[in-house]
Amino acid sequence: MTEQPPEYPHPNELKKGLHVVIEQGHGKEPIEGEVGAVLGEADPEGARVKLKSGAEGVVRRIEPSGGGGPQPT
Repeated sequence: MTEQPPEYPHPNELKKGLHVVIEQGHGKEPIEGEVGAVLGEADPEGARVKLKSGAEGVVRRIEPSGGGGPQPT
């Protein structure tokens, strides 16, 4: 059985101000923040971005922009 690689967001889905989770490198904890700039095209690793905080990495997922989802009870 062949395992499919995960599908990461494409650069076309990313825009400035979007809240994302990035991976800065192997062995480092993922961090989240707002996209400041999209740095590279899509490749098997995912799209590279620079967050407004200055951190750079590969986008792993887009986070919901707080407020649209169900609230805990």
